[in-house]
Amino acid sequence: MRRLFHHPCFSSPPRCCQVLLYAAMMLAGGNSGIAAAEKVKNLVPDGVAGKLGNVLLQETAKSLVARVKSFPLTEQPPKMAANASCGAFAVGENLYRVAAFRDDVLRTSKLIDRRVETRLAELKIAAGPVAEDAIFLRRVYLDLTGRIPTAAQARSFYEDQNLEKRRLLIDQLLARPEYGDHWGKVWRDWVAPAELPSEGNGGNQPIKATQDLGHWFSAQFNAGRGWDEIVGDLLTVRGTLKEQPHSIYFSLVGNDRGEPEPAGIARNIGSLFLGVQLQCAECHDDPFKEWKQADYWGLAASFRHLGWKFNGRYFDALDEIPYEVASQDKKNGNSKDKFSFIRDKAPLGNITIPPGALKNGGTIVPAKFLHAIASESADQTPPLQPKFAEWLTSTDNTYFARAFANRTWGYLFARGILHPVDDFCSSNDPTHPELLAELTAEFVSHDHDIRHLLRCILNSQTYQRTSLPASQKPDAATVAFARLPVRVMSADQLYESLRLALADPKLDLRAYDEQHANSFGESSPVADPYTEFTRLFTTNEEDPSDLTHGIPQYLALLNHPRLRSGGQMIEQLQKAKLEPAAAIEELYLATLSRKPNTEEARDAMSLVTANDDVGRGLAGLLWVLVNRSDFLLVQ
Repeated sequence: MRRLFHHPCFSSPPRCCQVLLYAAMMLAGGNSGIAAAEKVKNLVPDGVAGKLGNVLLQETAKSLVARVKSFPLTEQPPKMAANASCGAFAVGENLYRVAAFRDDVLRTSKLIDRRVETRLAELKIAAGPVAEDAIFLRRVYLDLTGRIPTAAQARSFYEDQNLEKRRLLIDQLLARPEYGDHWGKVWRDWVAPAELPSEGNGGNQPIKATQDLGHWFSAQFNAGRGWDEIVGDLLTVRGTLKEQPHSIYFSLVGNDRGEPEPAGIARNIGSLFLGVQLQCAECHDDPFKEWKQADYWGLAASFRHLGWKFNGRYFDALDEIPYEVASQDKKNGNSKDKFSFIRDKAPLGNITIPPGALKNGGTIVPAKFLHAIASESADQTPPLQPKFAEWLTSTDNTYFARAFANRTWGYLFARGILHPVDDFCSSNDPTHPELLAELTAEFVSHDHDIRHLLRCILNSQTYQRTSLPASQKPDAATVAFARLPVRVMSADQLYESLRLALADPKLDLRAYDEQHANSFGESSPVADPYTEFTRLFTTNEEDPSDLTHGIPQYLALLNHPRLRSGGQMIEQLQKAKLEPAAAIEELYLATLSRKPNTEEARDAMSLVTANDDVGRGLAGLLWVLVNRSDFLLVQ
C-alpha cells in the first residue's frame, strides 16, 4: 500500500483520490474512467468523483490492477491525517482491504483445486479440462443470477481480452440485484415444502406469502448480511405477516394445515441449518445414527411457546404465548387475543412428547442443544428462541457454517462434499473432509459472508471445469469433482431465461381457452402465469441432474403459440433491419450464449430464407433453439 502512495500520481489529495477510486473500480470490473466515476459517485463526498480528469488516462487499467495486486498485504495502510482535505486515505484503506480480500479468495480457490486434485490422483481419475468461455459464461450467469446472459452481455464477454475476465464477471454478477433475487428463490424453495400447506380440500395455499419469503431472503442477500444474522432474524421473528414476511417460515415448516408445530420446526432446522436428518428420532431413537428422541424434542422445546393467528384461512401472525396460558389444563385453543397454540403442562422450558409417538409418549423433555454438537446445556428459562438462535449461529457451532458451505457446494456441483447435503452423521463421510473443514473455517472467519464463499468456489478451476468426462469412470469422476455434472435448469431459471430469450416479460404458457374461460372450469387458469409455469417445470430438488421433464413439459415447449411466434425478440430483430446472418448470430447469442458454428449457421440460413417471410423463419429458428437440450440444461 505504501508503494502505491509514493507514486507520482499521488502528489496531491484530489489526484490521489482519483486514481484510488479508479483502481478500486478496475478491480470491480470497470472498463473506463467515465464508468468508474459513475459507479463510485455514491461512495465518496460530493464533488470528489466529479473531479476525475485526465489523470485517469495516465495509467491503463492493466497497470493499475497490476499495481494494486503488488500491495504488501501484511502491511497496514497509513492512517488519514487529522487535517486531510478529502477522503483519499479512507478510500485507500478500503482499497487495501479489497486487495487483502482478493488475496483470501485466490488462496482459498487454489486450496480447493489442490484438495480436489490430490483426491483425484489417489483415485487415479483424470481431471476434466477447464470449460470454454461459452460454457463458463452461461453456467455462472445461471448459478448467480438465475438466468442466461443477454446477447449483448455474451458478446461483451467474448470481446473482452482481459485475462482475468472470469474473475471480474463473478464480481460483477455478485454485485447485481439479480444475485439476491435468484438466491432468495433458491432458499425459498428449500424452505417451502413441495406441496404448500392448505385446508383439507387443498385450497387456500399461501402462494403469495411464500413468494414474499423469497423476496425477504433476496433483500438480505443483496444487503450483504451474514448468514448468521439472516438465520437469527428468521428464527426469532415476531409480528404480523404484513410487517414481518419471513414469519411465514414457521407456517411452511409446520403441519400440513400451516400451523407452526414444534416438531416440524425441529425437523426443518435440523435439515437446513444443521445439515442433519432428525426425522427418525421424532418417534424413537434413530437406530442407525447418533440422534436420540431426546435430541429431537429437546430442540423442539425451544419453540413450544409459539402462538399463531390466521386471518380467515391464511396464516397472519406469530407471537410468544406466556407459560401460564400455554400450560392450562385444556385442549389446544385460543388465547384472549385469538392466538392459537399448543397447550402443554410440562414445566417451564420443557416439552411433552405427544401421546401418539411410537415410544415415550407423554414423557417430558427439557430444552437442549443437540448432544453431538453442543458442549453445554440449553438455558431453559423462556424466551428460548433467542437463546437457541444464538447457539445455532455461534462460531462454536461448526455444524451451522458447515451445513451452509456444503449445501452451497451441492447446489453448484449437484452433490455436496457430504451427500446427501443434510445427512451429517458418524456413518456418512464426506468425500473431501479436509476441503469441507477448510471451506467452513473460511466462511466463519469472514463472518459468514455468503458472497465471499461463492467467490472462493466460483474462482476455482474445480468449478470452471467442463461437464464432459475426461475419465472412463464418469460417475466416479462426478463424485470426486473431476467434472461438473450436467444439470437441469430449475423452473425459475427456465422461466427467466425464456422471458429473456423471447424478450417477453409477461411470458404466459398457461393452456386455456380465453373465449370460454368463464364458462367451463377446465378452460380457466388455476393460478398466475409464473406459478403455473413453475408447477409444470418443477425439477428434482435432491438431484438437479435428474431430467424429470416428460410429455406435458415438452408439449408445452413445442406447441405453445407464444413460443412458436418468437415473442418480441423477432419484432426487435426486424426493427433493427439486421441481415439474416447477423440476426441468426443474435439469436444464438440470446439463447445458447454463443455464436453458431459453420454447420449451424448454414442450416439456420436455409431455415430462415426458406420462404419470403424472413420474420417467420427467424421465429422458427428461435423456437428450435429454445427447444434444444443445450438451452434447457446447465452444462
